[in-house]
Amino acid sequence: MLENILGLDIGQHTIKAVLFSRKGGMGGRIIATETVSIDDCGGIDAALKKISENGIFLSTPCSISLPLIDVMFRQVTLPFHDNAKIRKTLAFELEPLIPFAIDEIVADYLHISNGGLLVAALPKEKIRELIATVEANLGEVLIMDISAAALASSVLEKETSTVCGVILDVGTSSTTAAFYENGAIIQIRSLAFGGNQITEALAADLSVESPEAEQIKINVSYGTGLMKTSAVCRRFCAELKNTIEFLRINNSLKSDIDHIIITGGGALFVPLQKELGDTFMLPLEVLDLAESEQTAIEKKLQGNFQPQIMNTAFAAAKRAFASRKSFNFRQGEFAAKNVRIKLKEQLKWAAVVAGIIFFMAAVNQVLDYTIQSQRLNNIKKQISLIFKKNFPEAQVMVDPVQQLKTKLAENKKTFGLYEGARDITVVDLLKEIAALISASHDIVINDFSYENAAVLIKGQAKNIDDVSAIKNELAKSRYFKDVAMGSTSLSRQGTKVDFDLRIELR
Repeated sequence: MLENILGLDIGQHTIKAVLFSRKGGMGGRIIATETVSIDDCGGIDAALKKISENGIFLSTPCSISLPLIDVMFRQVTLPFHDNAKIRKTLAFELEPLIPFAIDEIVADYLHISNGGLLVAALPKEKIRELIATVEANLGEVLIMDISAAALASSVLEKETSTVCGVILDVGTSSTTAAFYENGAIIQIRSLAFGGNQITEALAADLSVESPEAEQIKINVSYGTGLMKTSAVCRRFCAELKNTIEFLRINNSLKSDIDHIIITGGGALFVPLQKELGDTFMLPLEVLDLAESEQTAIEKKLQGNFQPQIMNTAFAAAKRAFASRKSFNFRQGEFAAKNVRIKLKEQLKWAAVVAGIIFFMAAVNQVLDYTIQSQRLNNIKKQISLIFKKNFPEAQVMVDPVQQLKTKLAENKKTFGLYEGARDITVVDLLKEIAALISASHDIVINDFSYENAAVLIKGQAKNIDDVSAIKNELAKSRYFKDVAMGSTSLSRQGTKVDFDLRIELR
């Protein structure tokens, strides 16, 4: 089953789109990407219109990831873990903690390792406006998640549960930090550091204008000795370290950070990587989500696909198929009405149907085998009956076909069904012999055989003269070419003569 999903990473300044095709239960391919500046287009609506100009994105279900700027995070502790009870109680817990009336927001939550909840809330007006804008320009909105959570969920599907770390997404004007421990997101923060601050510091170090500094940053041609740039990166590292210390003090994080994953436009900036390494004394992992999941990339995109920039959009697309829970503001009055929204449920039902089909196929094979076995047993019984009827003297049935062939051959010889040189049967030969031999001769035939156009007769006569007379009489037959006398001898009683006659047919 092939499903297409459009992942939209809607940031403060840009929209990044990744069109992902999922094949069956696992694997898939990135078939198209797009990056559009919201500032240059004059707003989100115009930026989405620009993306829609590429017809491949049209009428495709969308999964959206949002920036943190409009999202409120709160940690809540409840004395129970049942999701139905949490949904009923959460609004009352949030009411004194947020600057909105409870009926003006949509809230969702994640379970965190200390037994509490990480709750995210977003104003309904923002949700309503964004859904209408996306669906007017592209396709139906399936899921509305938070960029840092969607990215972290994709990473945590492969992370070991004991790791304590942070995922840094360095954007244009801010960096999101998703802290996780024991396989769960603990907290999400936004830090006032991004690519713009790096560019400004780099411009000051190199005594160039910002556009030129941006190009130098992209081309990695800035060299060393960047005092102001290093200072900016160092301040960011100090702020991140203070945030981690705060999370440790309030017991949100139980362990020290032992893993740092970095992505976003600033992820490849070497001075930033150096300062992070020096500050935390940890190796950095530069995230390439498509490579880590062995996702194929369309040939026309290879060489131009920038994983650090597209990771979040790709994570948003993957969010529609995710096995672990993340935030989703498409709920309540904003819950999807179209059955396509239930993409994950469709996949589950498809798996159920496939299982039923497989089960029915297995049952059919078993029944077919049973029927065929029963039919084979019936055929064997019929063969046994036919064999016993036609060959009752046989002691055992080993090879019924061969045994019956042998028996039939013997019967042909005995009853004249065997054909000689002139198609003369045994019955015809016996009639001919009986007609030619005079009744006055006192003879007894003891053995008669007929094979290969030759007849052998063994018998007893009163004397040798009768044997000669019989030989002469048989020679008169129109069937016989030659009649020869074989051995003759007196019988045991001494009153009769045993004789052999060999007759060759014409």
